[in-house]
Amino acid sequence: MTRRAVLAAALLCSGCTVVHQQAQPTTPSSRPAGDGGQLLYTVGRLTFEAPAGWAASGDARHVLLESGARDARIDAEVVTRGSGDKLYPDDATCLQAADAVLARGAAKYTAVRRHSTTFAGRKAVVQEADQGPWHGWAWAVCDRGEQYRIFFTGRSPLRDEALRAMRRLPASAALTAGPGA
Repeated sequence: MTRRAVLAAALLCSGCTVVHQQAQPTTPSSRPAGDGGQLLYTVGRLTFEAPAGWAASGDARHVLLESGARDARIDAEVVTRGSGDKLYPDDATCLQAADAVLARGAAKYTAVRRHSTTFAGRKAVVQEADQGPWHGWAWAVCDRGEQYRIFFTGRSPLRDEALRAMRRLPASAALTAGPGA
C-alpha cells in the first residue's frame, strides 16, 4: 500500500468499525462542470468538481480520483453499514461520530489540526495532517443521518494543479435534494 493510501485510509477510517463500500474498478458517472477543465462527480447526494484529466474509478457510493502524476488523490464516499442503512439518527450524532473517528487516527500523524468547518453548506469537521512527504485534508459532513467522508491527499509541496483541485473540492461541494428532502 502506498504512503498516500495509508494516510488517506488512516485519516478517514482509523478505528472505525463500519463496513465501507469499496471503489470498484469501473468509471463513475460524471458530467462537465462550468469550467471546461473540470468534471462534476456525485457520491450519494454529494456533488463536487475535480480535474477532468484525473483517473477515476468507483460507483454511486464511492469515487476515487488520482492525478496523472500520481501525486494527488481525492477519495469520497458515503459511509454505510453493510446493508446500506443510515448509520445515525440525526446529523449532530453523525458529526460527533465522525470527529471521534478522526481523533482516534490523529496520533499516527504529525502537524495534526482538526476543527469544525462547513462543507457543502453544512456543519462539518476537517482534519489536516502530514505523513512524510504527504499532506492530507479529511472532511466529514452529515446529511439526514448519512455520513460523507471526503479526503484530499497530495505530495508536498503541492503542484499548482493539485493545489487548485484541493481548493476547488470544498468550494464546489454541494448536497443535492433527494427523496425525503
